[in-house]
Amino acid sequence: MCSNVKSFEVGLLVHPAVMFMNSNKSESNIRQIIQQNRQKCSMAGIALMNETIVNKGPNRDIDRDAVNMLITRLITGQYDTVVVENMADITADESDLEEFMYDAANIGVGFFELSTMQYHMYDITKCPADKERPVWGGSRGGL
Repeated sequence: MCSNVKSFEVGLLVHPAVMFMNSNKSESNIRQIIQQNRQKCSMAGIALMNETIVNKGPNRDIDRDAVNMLITRLITGQYDTVVVENMADITADESDLEEFMYDAANIGVGFFELSTMQYHMYDITKCPADKERPVWGGSRGGL
């Protein structure tokens, strides 16, 4: 995991969440997976809402259209959490993941990883000086 990421178990707070997943499965299989994940999330205080962004790309790396759609949803401020099966679903490249998590933290967004049942939030108080600019714009209060 990235060096500036704090991970912890989620308590009783309810975090409205959007799911991001990599899958080439059929729509009916994706719906089943989402239902199962919604139950897992609810046990951890995460309210998985009705939007899921599916990266149907040919590889495990993040697809530009899928990530742009995710960013668009996040800057509206209606979600404070992104649910993923595994953090590597976003990207396998650690520096890209760290940059993505940093940008998300700047608008108050964290990540819930289903495989570990942990909530991850980039610690922007420990950022190096070269990361002092918000990339996505918009604003969102903390968790």
